[in-house]
Amino acid sequence: MIDKISLDYENDYYHLGSKLNDNFTYLFNLEQTLNKPYNYIYGYFENKKLLGFIHIILTIDEADIVNIVVDDYYRKKGIGKKLVEYTIKKFNLKALNLEVRQSNEAVIFYQKMGFKIVRKIPNYYHNEDAYFMKKTI
Repeated sequence: MIDKISLDYENDYYHLGSKLNDNFTYLFNLEQTLNKPYNYIYGYFENKKLLGFIHIILTIDEADIVNIVVDDYYRKKGIGKKLVEYTIKKFNLKALNLEVRQSNEAVIFYQKMGFKIVRKIPNYYHNEDAYFMKKTI
């Protein structure tokens, strides 16, 4: 089941987020993020356990994926795909954008989902390049 994340899942949110960035807790305070306009975080839940989430910033009919992560044990089971598809449908998006490390294996996942590499961003992650990717719906 996909639903908005609440503060009840704060520990799970930070645990999953730490897989994305060592400073995740500092960078993405859940309470502050939930109160920011146009920020939405949806989680994928199974038996009241948070298995993954997507955080977007909405801009009219497009959105930027800020973070998307699925618990290691549940990867390659379609959860990430469901989160992306849910977001597109929920907000009737015409496009979805993201930045990802060039070396991240998720680049393949995004390409399978129909995202295209628009450009390379040199040193986006301090010492590593990123791709700006876009999915036009």
